[in-house]
Amino acid sequence: MNVLMINIPAEGHINPTLGIVKALIDRGDSVHYVTTEEFRERIEGLGAYVYLHTNHIKPISPQEMKNANIHEFLQDLIKISHEILSIVQKLAETITFDYVYYDTFGAGLLVKDYLNLPSISSSTSFAIPEEQFFTILKSENLGGFLDSSSEIVKENASLTKQMEEKFGVKVKHPFQFMMNSAELNIVYTSKSFQPGGQYLDDSYVFIGPAISSRMQSNNFPLEELINQKVIYISMGTVLYGFEDFFQTCVEAFRDFEGKVVLSVGKSTDITKLETLPENFIVRNYVPQLEVLQRTNLFITHGGMNSASEALYYEVPLVVIPQTSDQPLIANRLEELHAGYRIEPHEVSVEKLQEAVRTVLSDPSYRENAKKLSNSLKEAGGVAKALKAIDEHLGLSNV
Repeated sequence: MNVLMINIPAEGHINPTLGIVKALIDRGDSVHYVTTEEFRERIEGLGAYVYLHTNHIKPISPQEMKNANIHEFLQDLIKISHEILSIVQKLAETITFDYVYYDTFGAGLLVKDYLNLPSISSSTSFAIPEEQFFTILKSENLGGFLDSSSEIVKENASLTKQMEEKFGVKVKHPFQFMMNSAELNIVYTSKSFQPGGQYLDDSYVFIGPAISSRMQSNNFPLEELINQKVIYISMGTVLYGFEDFFQTCVEAFRDFEGKVVLSVGKSTDITKLETLPENFIVRNYVPQLEVLQRTNLFITHGGMNSASEALYYEVPLVVIPQTSDQPLIANRLEELHAGYRIEPHEVSVEKLQEAVRTVLSDPSYRENAKKLSNSLKEAGGVAKALKAIDEHLGLSNV
């Protein structure tokens, strides 16, 4: 089987698919993955073929996010989609694909229509049916959803028309680039963690996080975490501009009796942080899965990928949600008493210390994280995903 994988260049969207990639290759399928340079190593390391496009998604700070226009993000997705279709057009000259596996964001539906292939959607956050998704956008006018007269909206319409004419595809709705659903949707969480999971139909298959080792080089000193109480802090890789927050963490935990692992992202200059205490390990990149296996508490923005990986390893969280689905995830963690929520404007040395003290001193946080971990591990994983894919394709006896 030749599998075509389409995604957007973001850690929280790429990483959940890696377990699927490995499982497909291990059983003899060929995986052809369209992505960007920063993800080449980990995907090629699994044995997949990688084809590169430009990363048009621009880094954004929390401050900029407050005034962000959703149509600007859509423009990034449209530009990426155009490049992906160009790559697919060329690939299709020499490769006959059997199906396309695509992210809910991006070019997936267009690629499906262009190749006229069966498709599977990859949902890396909570599953949201299409009608509910558009209702949420409209009701809250998120990011200027209802603004249809601005210049950028006109630009997007022009870019979309160019793409449609070039590839003979049709964009059914301007916001299709944020809602690529399919008749089969693989969701990387459990029904227990999914809000209202019991009400979703069988087109949503919950498999839990597809955890797999990542083929990336790093020089992180994991041995320093042995027999230590560990706080791990990361605010993800999409947003930048957290220098003040990182400095607050340094002040809050300089006297912590254990190790503090601080992942600051590739855009932060570590030398600009004030003198770092000896109990801190600070890196631009951290091998998250390996660190989480040795972590007692995770302080994070609450992206789905990070939250799922923490819960998988029974790690309770302190969540400081910034954007997108992060408030929803923080709400769910708080509701299930596996996480402690802090609003961004509430962050201070005292608030961080209080949150850590509360979570580490109350065993119910770890107990509830363990319950969710069990639900994620028992969800079925990649074996369940591959079974669902085969049944969808009419290959259940293969």
